[in-house]
Amino acid sequence: MVTIEKVDETNKQRVIDSVKQDVIKHVFAFYDIQHDPEHTSVYAAFEDEKLAGYILTYTATDVPSVILEGESDAASQLIEFAPRNQFVIHAPLSLLPIIKRKFTDAKHYVEDWMLVRKDEANFTKSELVRKLSTEEDASMLAELLSTRKDRPERGLERYLRWISTLPLYGVFVNGELVSYAGSFIQLPQVWMIGGVYTQPTRRNKGYATLATSAITEEALGSAEAAALFVRSDNCPAVSVYEKIGYGKIGEKVWVDVGTGLRP
Repeated sequence: MVTIEKVDETNKQRVIDSVKQDVIKHVFAFYDIQHDPEHTSVYAAFEDEKLAGYILTYTATDVPSVILEGESDAASQLIEFAPRNQFVIHAPLSLLPIIKRKFTDAKHYVEDWMLVRKDEANFTKSELVRKLSTEEDASMLAELLSTRKDRPERGLERYLRWISTLPLYGVFVNGELVSYAGSFIQLPQVWMIGGVYTQPTRRNKGYATLATSAITEEALGSAEAAALFVRSDNCPAVSVYEKIGYGKIGEKVWVDVGTGLRP
C-alpha cells in the first residue's frame, strides 16, 4: 500500500538517503531539499517503508518547476499535489499519460538527458571565451537574453546574483557577449549544465560549442560527470553536445501547464 507524506524535518533525511543512491537521476531533489528548502516543497510516496516516488515543487524559478518521479501507482497519487495551473513539470516519459490525464490541455516536449564523464570530453578552447564576473558582464548577459523572446524579462539584479554565485561562461566577439552557458547545480557527483543560449544572428558559428565546452571543463575538474537536458528535436544543439562528448542516457518530458513556455 502506498502512503503519501509531506516531507519535513521528521522524514527529510529518509528521502535524502534514498535519492542519494542515484544522485544523477534525482539531482534536483537531492540538491533542492538540502540547499534551498525555502523554495522547495515535496510530497513523498512510500511503499513497504521504501521511497516509491515523489513530487517536488520549486518556486525560485520564473514559474514553478515541478519534478515527478516514481512508479505509476505512486505517481497517480502524487500528481494530485501539483500546483493548479501555470507551472512546468518534468518527468520520465513513462509518466506522461498520468500527467495528461490530470492536465488535459498541457503541451509536452521530449528532451534528451545527456551526460559526459571525466576522460570522455573533448574541449574546444578559444580566446573568445571567459568566465563572467563583473557588473558589466551582468548587463551584457541581460542584453543577450533580452533577445530570447520565449522567456519572461528579468531585472539586472537577477543576473548580478547569477554572476556572483554561479559559474557562467561567455563568448565575446568584438567586445559583445554573443553566447553563454553555465551551471545551476554543482555537486561532487554531477554538475547540471544549463542556460545555453546564442544570439540568433550569431548562430551556426561554433559559439555555443565554445561556451558549453568551457563550463563542462570546469565541471569535470570538480565533479565526476556533467549532465544537461535538450529538446530531442533540437538537432543543432544535440550535435554541439555530442561534439563535446555528451551521450544520451535517457529521455524526459517537459510539460507546459498554462505557461506558454517551451524548453
